[in-house]
Parts: sequence; C-alpha cells; structure tokens
Amino acid sequence: MKLKNKIKEKIKEKIKEVFYVNNGYIRTKDISSKGINRRYLRDLINEGVIERIKQGLYRWKDAKFDVEEELVNVSKIIHYGVICLVSALAYYELTTYTPGEYTIAVRRNYNIKLPDYPPIKLYYFSDKYYMDGVEKIDINGNIIKMYNIEKTICDCLRYRNKISKDIIVESIKGYVKRRDKNISKLMDYAAKAKVKDVVQKYMEVLI
Repeated sequence: MKLKNKIKEKIKEKIKEVFYVNNGYIRTKDISSKGINRRYLRDLINEGVIERIKQGLYRWKDAKFDVEEELVNVSKIIHYGVICLVSALAYYELTTYTPGEYTIAVRRNYNIKLPDYPPIKLYYFSDKYYMDGVEKIDINGNIIKMYNIEKTICDCLRYRNKISKDIIVESIKGYVKRRDKNISKLMDYAAKAKVKDVVQKYMEVLI
C-alpha cells in the first residue's frame, strides 16, 4: 500500500513538472504523451490542486508563475490586442481573484486562431472604443498595451453580466483607496461606456 502511494506521488510530481514547464497550464495530450494516465488529472481536480479551464485544458491553482511574463507572451500572440477587464484588474492589484483565462480586447474585424494555452478570451470592441484609454506598459523592456485603471473598471461594469459582482465590488473598493484615483476621469469613461448611473450607485455606497 505504501509503495502504491509512493508511485502515485511520484506521478503527481511529474505532472506538476509539466505544469511548471508550461507556465501553469497543460493539455490532456501533454500528459498522455509522457505515458501518464489521465485519471491522475481527475484525482488532482478532486483534491483541489488543479482546475479544468475547458475541455482538455487544465491550470495548476496555487502555483506562483510570473504573471507579468505571461502578459508579455499573450501580447505577443495577440499583436493588436489590449489587456482588459479582469486581467487588467489583476495587474493593477484591484482583485485577489486569479483569472482562469487572459482577457484581451481586439477590434471587431480582428480574426486569429487562438492557441490552446495560455487560455485567452477575446472581447470585440468598436474601433473608437478599442483605441480609447490605451496605455503602454514596460515590462522588462517589453511593451504591452493595457487599458488604464478607470476605463478597466468601467469596462467591467459594462460587462457586469459576465463578471462576478464580488470582483466588481472588490475592484471599486480597491480603486477608491488608491492615492492616484481620479474620480472625474472615472466618470468620463463611465459616460463613454454608458454605465455612469451604475458607477454613481457604487460610488455612493463605497465612498
């Protein structure tokens, strides 16, 4: 029995190594190609160690990978994309939630075949809205594009039917505590996103 448990632990360590090589994500075939039975993935899910992102794609939940490096990789994959919504919130440290996928804004006519990982979710914006509020951020000499904090919050409210209310509340609470907050700027973006009334309601409660 002890020997069997040792074998299982060794196999799980091998699986963990594969996750680390792939920045925390693996496909089922990554495991199968190494001769490891996929049932071990089910075991790790049941133990709460990994989570299933979508069919055939998994993420190691507690691993501390270089998020900034991943943002650079995603930006290289989606050349004309802009980091937005929950991924931007996470970068600005306005949420403690770890996104299961990277959220990227692109123009409506943009067409690209997405890789299996890192997992990316595209949001299609009109040209005018896509261009507004873009900031260039230097990460170790690599320039990525991301919407500013104010637009990010307003975009999350714009897509509030797809984003957890807990995340939105947490992000607004975090924003109002920041020394660099700009309420006037926030309301300008709220008007553009047609969520001014919604923003005002949140601000009345949280400020």
